[in-house]
Amino acid sequence: MAGFYILIFILGISFGSFLNALEWRLNKGMSLVKGNSKCPKCNRQIKWYDNIPLVSFFVLKSKCRTCKENISWQYPIVEFWMGIVFLFVSYYHGIYENVLFGNADMLPFIDYIIFIKDLVVVWVLTFIFVYDLKYMEVSDLVTLGGAAIVFIISLVTGGDWFSLLLGAVIGASFFLIQFVISKGRWVGGGDIRIGLLMGAILGWKLLLLALWVAYVIGAIIGVALLVLRKKKMKSPVPFGVFLTFATFIVMFWGQKILDWYVNIIS
Repeated sequence: MAGFYILIFILGISFGSFLNALEWRLNKGMSLVKGNSKCPKCNRQIKWYDNIPLVSFFVLKSKCRTCKENISWQYPIVEFWMGIVFLFVSYYHGIYENVLFGNADMLPFIDYIIFIKDLVVVWVLTFIFVYDLKYMEVSDLVTLGGAAIVFIISLVTGGDWFSLLLGAVIGASFFLIQFVISKGRWVGGGDIRIGLLMGAILGWKLLLLALWVAYVIGAIIGVALLVLRKKKMKSPVPFGVFLTFATFIVMFWGQKILDWYVNIIS
């Protein structure tokens, strides 16, 4: 079992490394498939042995081998997070080593597809979180592409297509209405696409919960930043950060939150 989870962790940090590279290339308008990774400071090509997820950062003592400029802590943090979250999703779905190698208690094949779908979802959510936090922008390629992939896989695995489609419409419309009324002052166009993605992931019922969670978290963080004088009332806020975090929470614990709430009021 330990060996399997080590492999899952390595897979996770590898996808975290890919996320970091894709985030940089998309923002700079670079090819997504051509060319090797380069140092963002000196533009020198990074050798393969200096590009090993997690390991190379600490071996190089967080500095570029060529120019000696500091390497952002974003890289190991995102890689480690993806390793941990891949482990969590594996545990959540009960993907064990004995199942992988075909013991009698093997999970149905469709459960593996759902497992892969959830890995895709957490990767997409993490990408949007990082990209919006760093650039105050939302990538259409990842957001809309992720929504399409998740919706198709959900259809294949027997998901409630009507709930997912309705959720996507409600999620997009919720932010579109705000965008039109405020002429883009309250929310950005990226929030509309994130709303669509949230609905495609959660369905309409859990979408409503995720929106509530996002606004509560956003309000708490916003007030804290105002008190600490890190932000002003009119300062722009990367709201996609709160939306993606809330989606992650509700995706795995949403039903438990709803059950807990129903028990309280009943």
